[in-house]
Amino acid sequence: MIKLVVKTIICVILMAATMALIWVIPGTHPHDLAALLNKKEMLIVKPSPRMILVGGSSVLSMKSELISKELRYNVIDMSSWGGMGTFEILEEIKPYLKPADVVLVTMEYGTILDKKFYEYIHTNDEAKKFLFLMSPGRHILDSLKKREFFNLFKLMHELVQMKTKSFLLKIVTLNFSHLFDIGFPGFKDEFTVNGDRNRPYMVFRPLGDSKTNFSNPDWEKLSFLNDFNDFAAKRHARVLFYFSHFPENKYKENETYIEAYYQMMKKNFKGTIINKPGDFIYPEEYFADTIYHLNEKGESVRTPEMVKMLKKAL
Repeated sequence: MIKLVVKTIICVILMAATMALIWVIPGTHPHDLAALLNKKEMLIVKPSPRMILVGGSSVLSMKSELISKELRYNVIDMSSWGGMGTFEILEEIKPYLKPADVVLVTMEYGTILDKKFYEYIHTNDEAKKFLFLMSPGRHILDSLKKREFFNLFKLMHELVQMKTKSFLLKIVTLNFSHLFDIGFPGFKDEFTVNGDRNRPYMVFRPLGDSKTNFSNPDWEKLSFLNDFNDFAAKRHARVLFYFSHFPENKYKENETYIEAYYQMMKKNFKGTIINKPGDFIYPEEYFADTIYHLNEKGESVRTPEMVKMLKKAL
């Protein structure tokens, strides 16, 4: 019995040591959201003046090289997926905010006006994994303070498993030159130097996410924007907000709620709002696969309009 206990303890120690070793060795995680680690590297190395884009996947098709060219800012597209949560992403970029930075924020309508999706954003496990990966030290301390030991181990174990699979794939395919890359495998192929998507979204019909269930907005869900604006002001940075694009038919269907959202932001938000919801309302032919993703035709209109709005605001 004693021998069995000793062997079990030794196995646990060896497993923990192996897990710790894989955790500290640089490596990629085969998941789209791992690209946030590569974008965090941009936050660290890109010089001022900088414009930091924050939002969901609706932002990823932005032609930020045009913004950079026209406004002379080094652009960092920190957008990924609406399910990550705007509050959470802003918290992650706080330590890297510099004087003269401009943070351009948007929130897809469903993330604020759809109660079920709002709840999902702040509870889904995928978001938690990759937010953890962006600032592991901070999140580990937070979990220890809350005594969430099992959840912490489970999350780290899942991330280590993902990294291990990535290591094995590279070894099998003899891809040794990228063995110790970080973030998303092939990030440089999939994303531009500013963090935008390299490839346009594929076009599908009917558009995804079309079943909207919007309701009146709640300022308590958005008050963090003012907290971040106050933080940015202390760092001598600015926060701008814009209302995202939306299909014409879905805008008409939800105009009451969207207008209430606009009026609430105009009344309460301390930063600068650079547009009205109606400014980015487009026909369905401008959209790709969902009501939040523009195709190339739509983006060829959206980005130049965005540049004009930014020039007026800055």
